[in-house]
Amino acid sequence: MRYILFAFFIALFIITFTSSALAFRCGNEIPSLWDKSGAIQAKCGNPYQRSSGNENINGTIKYVEKWFYNCGENDFIYEISIHNGIVVKIDSAQRGIGKGQCE
Repeated sequence: MRYILFAFFIALFIITFTSSALAFRCGNEIPSLWDKSGAIQAKCGNPYQRSSGNENINGTIKYVEKWFYNCGENDFIYEISIHNGIVVKIDSAQRGIGKGQCE
């Protein structure tokens, strides 16, 4: 029983460490789903690029604004999808370029 408990805590530590290490970060802040767009701007500043249009979200076509944050050549460009002022999706779009804005 002790070994199972030990293995559980090791697995929990690994999952927690890797998921937080791979998260989109702006300095010490972590933008997340369901944040308001104002909270994202407060955490990360202005995006380097914006676009908008219709997108399929959970089987429904919705108008979405996309904000892009370039985290630099050693990281990614993150795409934040915002619907009605709320973050509904965060994806890495491609590799970042140059000096990042996410420090």
